Amino acid sequence: MSTCIFRTAHAGEAATIAALHAESWRSAYRGLLPDAYLDRTVHAERLAHWQARLAADASPACEVLLAKVDGAPAGFMCLIPDAEPENGIYLDNLHVLPAWQGLGLGRALMARAARRTRLLAPGRPLFLYVIETNHQARQCYLRWGGQETGRLMAELPGPCQLPVLRISWPDPSVAEGLAETGDL
Repeated sequence: MSTCIFRTAHAGEAATIAALHAESWRSAYRGLLPDAYLDRTVHAERLAHWQARLAADASPACEVLLAKVDGAPAGFMCLIPDAEPENGIYLDNLHVLPAWQGLGLGRALMARAARRTRLLAPGRPLFLYVIETNHQARQCYLRWGGQETGRLMAELPGPCQLPVLRISWPDPSVAEGLAETGDL
């Protein structure tokens, strides 16, 4: 049994978060984002993104939770409470390295995002966007109690424009019970 520790990420961990993000995208977004971007650009672009996002004066402010399994980074999630207040609390990222997918780490991160949403903004929904053709992620979010509540075109790195769906949890407590332990 592996031990998982969750803790708030800090500015000095931008490279760790960027590496997790890039590896997750290379796995999940192959065929969705341009190969040239995934093969040559994603890591440097994600590093610049996370250095800016984790800076002390970043706007909008975000909360990043890093998951480490047996001491090694395995996943993360990022909440941006004030990104789209009309839709609720924005779960901008939830990524788990391929080696840890299907073992409960994503559920544990989602449960923590839901709990934090309830504490930050009681009565407000939690939401995220997912690429419409990312069927695996969509099915996870729907199994975890999310509802498809909108569709729009989004400009994504690469650059490319793709349809994305908004998945919402009107009552985030639905997702809080997804994972209750720190052991995988």
